[in-house]
Amino acid sequence: MWSDKDGIQLSFGTDVFQPDRYAVDHPYPRDWNLEIRSVRTDDAGSYECRIGTRPPVTKTVQLIVEGSLL
Repeated sequence: MWSDKDGIQLSFGTDVFQPDRYAVDHPYPRDWNLEIRSVRTDDAGSYECRIGTRPPVTKTVQLIVEGSLL
């Protein structure tokens, strides 16, 4: 499960709740990658991936979005 910087759940497994904005890639057993489409500066922040083992395992990643290259 991926959640965003505000704690809102974005996915469960490879199913995403906003498929126009997000996708989850699971290329290898230990890899769960969150793809954010059309990244905006306000997407910057911490994202958390949690797997449902006992106890649950979480990993937090920091997304840094630099200014537009227009």
